[in-house]
Amino acid sequence: MIEEVKSWEAAYRRRSSGEITPHQDVEYLNELFQKNKVNKILDLGCGDGRHLVYFARCGYCMTGFDYAPTALKRAREWLRNENLGANLFCADMKAIPCADTVFDAVLCIAVINHNRMPEIRMTIREILRLSRPGGWLFLVVATERSIPKAGNSRYVMLEHHTYIPTSGHEKGVPHYFFSEEELRNEFRCFNVRSIRRDKRNRSCVLMQRLIQSGDCF
Repeated sequence: MIEEVKSWEAAYRRRSSGEITPHQDVEYLNELFQKNKVNKILDLGCGDGRHLVYFARCGYCMTGFDYAPTALKRAREWLRNENLGANLFCADMKAIPCADTVFDAVLCIAVINHNRMPEIRMTIREILRLSRPGGWLFLVVATERSIPKAGNSRYVMLEHHTYIPTSGHEKGVPHYFFSEEELRNEFRCFNVRSIRRDKRNRSCVLMQRLIQSGDCF
């Protein structure tokens, strides 16, 4: 875990994420959240702030977590420049210092798959703990369709569906590539409302936390 945190911090010190425009589904999510009276949103792995800024502009109470202090510094500056507020914390996704069932919605966009499966499962438990019953989860992850081809020297395979880039912005950061079956199984404490592909061929999964989820793990 220490090495992963160092890898993310190194990535943001090399440059910003390069992502300024929010994910293509944010307008739909805003409409959905408005209809369902969502107020408190957690942006898990908020990076340098593109989704914090978008949803704060829409009037939500935003909380953002990230491993990388440099990313959070940029997010704070962006929010300040827009006269927007959010609660930002540097924390491990597997141990988030917030009360149980406090969030109406959780955003986890291109974040949770940057880990090995044991750590991913621990993060899923944290998302479950933090989400109110019936609360929303919007997840974007890389899929098995994007697994690096044999002979690709830019990636080293660690284990099943898990690769590490040897160069580029995310050098040293694990990448897990989900199958749809794995997504449904690992997030079995949630009701999957929809799964579709975005412009980068990632799976975009909209879910709701089950009302009764005590026996999921």
